[in-house]
Amino acid sequence: MIHRTQVTFTAWGKQFMPSKVDALFSSAHDPGVIGKIGRYRGVPTPYGSADFDVPEKEPEKIAYLHRLVVPLLPALREAGAEDFWLRITYHTDSSALGFSKHEIRMLADMECDVPIDCLIEEEPNQSAQTTPGLRPSVSDL
Repeated sequence: MIHRTQVTFTAWGKQFMPSKVDALFSSAHDPGVIGKIGRYRGVPTPYGSADFDVPEKEPEKIAYLHRLVVPLLPALREAGAEDFWLRITYHTDSSALGFSKHEIRMLADMECDVPIDCLIEEEPNQSAQTTPGLRPSVSDL
């Protein structure tokens, strides 16, 4: 059973200037902004990036992003976006996932890659050899 789902659409590009797009991004930065985390912390970032996070309580997350993102794709490209992805993170106790054919069409309309992370929650009696509450996902192995 899926307990929680996080979904974020990201636009990225070496010359991408999200400041030129009239949109309410969850977060965004133009190339050259001093990085605050990761490998570009304290140095200028060599790319621009913008994210749209879906509210966790939104029941139709892909449809929410579809309505928001598809009309913006031309403006994002014009501002220099080269790549798009929609990252989904499932917090679950099983690993059965799927999309409806309607969701698949919406994903295709967004012209993005779709990386998926599954964080499997442990049962209370399992060994404490992993991080408490989580087991490594397949991508961690």
